[in-house]
Amino acid sequence: MPKKAHASLLALSLAAASLAPATAGARAPRGVAARQTRTTTAAPAVVFATLPASDAVALIELRRLLNDAVPRALASDNKRLGEVNADVEKFRARTGIDARQFETLAVGSRVVRLANGKTKLAHNVAVGRGRFDVAAIVAAGRASSQNRHTEQTHGGKTVHVFRLEEELKLFGLLKMRVRELAVAAVDAGTLAVGEPEAVRAAVDAAAGRGALAPSALAVMTQPRTPETLVTFGGRVPPELTEGIDLGNAEITRSVASIREMFGALRMVAAGFDVQTTLRTSTAAEAKQLSDVLALLKQTAPFLLAQVEGEKGRVARGAAERLRVTAQGTDVQLRLDVPQADITALVNVL
Repeated sequence: MPKKAHASLLALSLAAASLAPATAGARAPRGVAARQTRTTTAAPAVVFATLPASDAVALIELRRLLNDAVPRALASDNKRLGEVNADVEKFRARTGIDARQFETLAVGSRVVRLANGKTKLAHNVAVGRGRFDVAAIVAAGRASSQNRHTEQTHGGKTVHVFRLEEELKLFGLLKMRVRELAVAAVDAGTLAVGEPEAVRAAVDAAAGRGALAPSALAVMTQPRTPETLVTFGGRVPPELTEGIDLGNAEITRSVASIREMFGALRMVAAGFDVQTTLRTSTAAEAKQLSDVLALLKQTAPFLLAQVEGEKGRVARGAAERLRVTAQGTDVQLRLDVPQADITALVNVL
């Protein structure tokens, strides 16, 4: 991938981290406003504890996402809702894993630099906490892989590996090209699914070997509230932005200064909000990045004026509501989307 395209991908990824989860954010449950300022008693480090060392992570309230948020967000779009349900059902049929039976899903990946200098996310693993039937998983996996199934013993646990050679959405959500899919019951209520090496690492992590340290990523120590639906975060290693060219020296330097990002999607009484923090190395870098983003926010309405119809209205509204602030080495972005705009936003994305 050319460096310029790589840089564009990074910019789009940062935007997606703020906007893409929003398709799941819908009408808040009754009583949500009264609980809005309370934090949860369990720290993120506890729910991430089964993940191996990772460079990028996400914690998803999976049951709430699938059973509550998605149906509400897509209530007026039966086609999109049917596609989501079909992805969940396809994953269940192929693997024997019913995503709707899991309360939470923690996802971890490593950033790997290839020989050609490019980077990619690899060693992907999803650790779900909920109900599952190992026998049903093995039966479905054997059928899907045409009996290309092996069993390994690792750390006292059985790791089932199925050769699928297909594109699949893990738990109906996370698209990846699956060559070999590994599954292991870490304990009676915890299932690790993903690339074989990463699943073995998750087994080790559960036993206290090579687990993701609470201090490894900033997202691990961020407070959560009962309204939090998705938490995400990860490092932005220098090699990811090395040699990028965004056509403007100041913008290029600002993007290259980002070293970590983290944030959360919350359902709130008025709709939902997404908060994203971009962390730099110095306060001066954060100030420059904040100034660049503030300038882009100011010019966005003029650039978006040419976008017609509902897509333009939603985009202009999002640009107007986006708030950018700098504090220390961090640049914080917050986007509030009112309930009235959720359907339009879903249709545009």
